[in-house]
Amino acid sequence: MMANGPMLLICFLVLFGHERSTTGANGAGVVTNPGFKVAITSKGLDYVDKIGLPILEKALSATTIPDISGKASIGIGDVDYTLTNIKITNLQIPQSSITTSEAGITIQASGISVSVTADWSYKIHSIIPVSDHGSADVDASSVTLSVSVTMGTTTSGHPTLSSTGCSFDVGKLDITFHGGASWLYNLFSDYISGELKKSMNDQMCSAATKAIDTAGNAALQSLPIEIQIDDVSEVSYALVQAPSFTSSYLETAHKGEFYYISKPVEAPFTPPPLPPSPPANASQMMYLWLTDYIANTAGFVYQTAGALQYNVTPDMVPPQVPIKLNTSSFKLLIPELYNKYPNMAMKLELDAVKPPTLKIAPSGANFTLPGEVKVFVLTPKNGTVLAFTLGTGMYANVSVWVRSNGTAEFVSANATYLSTDITLTYTTIGKFDVSLLQTAVNTVCKYLVIPVLNKYGKVGFPIPTVDGVSFVNPTIAFGKDFLLLSTDFSYNTTSKLMLNG
Repeated sequence: MMANGPMLLICFLVLFGHERSTTGANGAGVVTNPGFKVAITSKGLDYVDKIGLPILEKALSATTIPDISGKASIGIGDVDYTLTNIKITNLQIPQSSITTSEAGITIQASGISVSVTADWSYKIHSIIPVSDHGSADVDASSVTLSVSVTMGTTTSGHPTLSSTGCSFDVGKLDITFHGGASWLYNLFSDYISGELKKSMNDQMCSAATKAIDTAGNAALQSLPIEIQIDDVSEVSYALVQAPSFTSSYLETAHKGEFYYISKPVEAPFTPPPLPPSPPANASQMMYLWLTDYIANTAGFVYQTAGALQYNVTPDMVPPQVPIKLNTSSFKLLIPELYNKYPNMAMKLELDAVKPPTLKIAPSGANFTLPGEVKVFVLTPKNGTVLAFTLGTGMYANVSVWVRSNGTAEFVSANATYLSTDITLTYTTIGKFDVSLLQTAVNTVCKYLVIPVLNKYGKVGFPIPTVDGVSFVNPTIAFGKDFLLLSTDFSYNTTSKLMLNG
């Protein structure tokens, strides 16, 4: 049986991560527009073909050709012949290609040469029965291979494969027999040659079809479509529609939604539309569109989970911050606070009252965090007492970049503080002018809130790739509601996928 060579080549084209998988609420069929999509161009396919050629050679070399037996009529009688222990000893593919069309993917190879060894035997039924046996060397040349595949998706968002055509044609086949009387077996060598050609064609295509339709689909079904980010969230890579093909690229559309692990529900908003195809001047192997929907579903999840709540105590204030969490620091800003609670420690409870939102535009990305700050006084007699509550709206610019941890690629983000709007929403010390707190609030947001958000941003969004793939010279451009990541990629030929090919 042939190893999964064609299927492994196709796996390069279905860029998925490798963590745990779930189905059900997080599957495909809910979202129409994708949260992100991937396009692999002809340049990328050419590279996949190049690094996949050894996999294909190894896979074809592992094909088992069954024993051949038959009958032939020659001038001296009828012959029963068998060819057993047929083994491929060498197989070389000088050139191959992977192309796409609206029908799907086609893997083609030409100029293939195959060397085979076998044992032979025959028995001639004549007046004087004759039988003999020996070994044979078979050399096939001018061999061509073509395998066509289409792709779809399951209701859970897993990719599916279906072989649509296969041919393995031997152009020329030479057999050299060893042992026995050559003048006899040369009489029926053409019969053996024809049967061997047919067997090789049937067996190669049967194995390729089985590898794609059975083993290939089983492997794709085991591919995880969700990656757990941390204890709170996981992100879905489920396909939202079947992969599409043109003559110049392959495109997959993915959900790209974060879910709360404990209580997974759909986000109350949908992804924006994306451009229909790679840029007209596409010159790189892969293009990845990431919508701001991805980040916004993450914000929805973390706010729902209460992960965007943060308490600040006096010992947490950085030394470089001039304002300390003591009512003495607010004696001039809020006299009412100091007069009621002189020289007492304070505590802040920061909370996102609504999910934060990221807005991407051609000019860049901006981040908004609606929140509130509850200011408590730590009194010696009455314990923790709420003094007042501020409604806040924090704004920041966001920069993004691609990073690698050596085994995976990520799109990470960093927020730079801009400003915060503040209002007094509750007070136990009387009304006061909140504008006097602007500097203090700016300090808290810049030195305490932004670093916490950037901790999540640094983790970033894991980009689904095949093991061993790394990006080469990636660049990021901003569009309306999306980031466009353009990159070439390389493949580590010592990876597990290559070794197991």
